[in-house]
Amino acid sequence: MSKKNKNGVDSRNKSSSTKKLTKKDLELLISSQEDKHLRLKAEFDNYRKRKDSEISSLLKYEGKSFIMDFLSILDNISRGIESYKEDDIKKALLVVKDDFIKKLDVKGVKPFGKVGDNFDPELHEALTTTNDPKIDDNSIVEIYESGYKYKDLIIRHAKVVVNKK
Repeated sequence: MSKKNKNGVDSRNKSSSTKKLTKKDLELLISSQEDKHLRLKAEFDNYRKRKDSEISSLLKYEGKSFIMDFLSILDNISRGIESYKEDDIKKALLVVKDDFIKKLDVKGVKPFGKVGDNFDPELHEALTTTNDPKIDDNSIVEIYESGYKYKDLIIRHAKVVVNKK
């Protein structure tokens, strides 16, 4: 059995803990601490870069939610143009829509998705398909809702009908 002194430390191991460290031991200890320091510094640097990237991304796309709210208004204007029979109302809504699109364009918002474009699952959402032998395979036949990009980010996919042979 080992004898413990009043502090609860084994008295037999006391001599090993008071053993003098050699130059080699000290060099290994310093090397180990330097390595820990470098790893911690690199980890912190990576963390800082990641946070900087997240913050710049937030600032770059700061208007995204605001723009998303207004896309539904633009959709309603488009539906109004299609549904009204009176030419004066259609012309007035078309002027409002064109102005709206110009204002969005200035802010970096661009519509995409036109009839005749090739279907791209990264940009378009196929709601249905049709089978028309006169139209190319994978061509967009109809647009339900236009897609929009804000700078280089897709904020809404175009909802389309695609031709499949």
